[in-house]
Amino acid sequence: MAHRLTEQEHSMVLTLAKILSRQLPAQLRSVAGGIASGLVRLRKNPLPAADVTAVLEKYDADEPALQALVDAGVLEPTVDGYKLCVPQEQDEQAEKDERSIARTEPPRPPARRSGRGLAGLDTIRKQSPELNDVRRQIIDLDPRLWINGWLLSTPDAFLRYERELRALDAALAGGATLGDGTLSLRELSYQLFGDEKFLAVEADGRKLLHLMGITDVVSCRPQVRLELLHHIPKHHRHLRIVVSENLDPWVNMRNALFLDGRKKLLGERVHGVVFGNGYLVDDPRKLPDLLDTLGADDVRVLYWGDIDRAGLSILARLVDMADGRFSVEPFAPAYQKMLRRAMRRFPDPLQNEETDQRSVRVTGLELMEGVLDEKEMAYLCAVVEGARLIPQEILTARDL
Repeated sequence: MAHRLTEQEHSMVLTLAKILSRQLPAQLRSVAGGIASGLVRLRKNPLPAADVTAVLEKYDADEPALQALVDAGVLEPTVDGYKLCVPQEQDEQAEKDERSIARTEPPRPPARRSGRGLAGLDTIRKQSPELNDVRRQIIDLDPRLWINGWLLSTPDAFLRYERELRALDAALAGGATLGDGTLSLRELSYQLFGDEKFLAVEADGRKLLHLMGITDVVSCRPQVRLELLHHIPKHHRHLRIVVSENLDPWVNMRNALFLDGRKKLLGERVHGVVFGNGYLVDDPRKLPDLLDTLGADDVRVLYWGDIDRAGLSILARLVDMADGRFSVEPFAPAYQKMLRRAMRRFPDPLQNEETDQRSVRVTGLELMEGVLDEKEMAYLCAVVEGARLIPQEILTARDL
């Protein structure tokens, strides 16, 4: 367990943290308080080089951070390591303002309100024995909780949420994140605070983290999005899934995998199926959020939809949406079989079902090139250009 800081050490940590928050590389400024506290807690001068390195490595800081400390005059190289130099920084204008406020308004401790919530909290910059005692308790917490200054200037928040703040402090001790990524947000929240909703998006806990500037320390597993109906029974490092535009083909594929124990659909190895519900791409996060929960190293999405302007538009937008995070391509054997069946039934492509999509821009045709042979491609182009439709339902479960 770490030793409590003396009042002089508290002052050193605050001063040093302010300096480091300006001098450290941008990506490390959020941990300036932790580095400051770690250096002061070494309680040696000069500081052994190995101990300084250990403090920096705890916060993933390396040589550039060490050089920044030397350049700022905080660490002075010596034969045995480094001398810690903490200048006596004082913001004279701030002190003058505080003295002025103190003369016109008698100091009072922050009130303990019976109700919980962050609304109505006052920012208090005055000095008083009571306030200073609260601030000393705050500084005893992990520096990440107070380094941005909000908690120190809003001691009432500490009084309202002392139990939760101390739980945060204990959870962050010796670690870079809150949680290890294996728990859901609700599980993590209950484990730490006894309240599964405390860290929810609009809850006080999440707002508290935001005000303290540490929302990025929360590490939980991605939340499963239930809007996308899917059947992906097993984990695969290299995942191949079919996304279906319409429900009946999805049900047929799900039954083939689940009820029949099939591992292939239309001759293609497939690990799962997702129901895209038509306009999957209207919410650009739906599919990526689902894929994030599956733990695959890479994902290959095979898209299968209607052959019409709207269906090809969804495919094209899905390719754009993937943006390299996963691959998207047409589910080739399905499109090939749909076209061959339609060609037998309606030799003239304009005999296919007419749609009201003439105002829909034609996109995605280029994605079918290389997937279809010359005759199939010509037939598809005629169907799409003529605003006609070959529905997915032209294939049934027996075709899979």
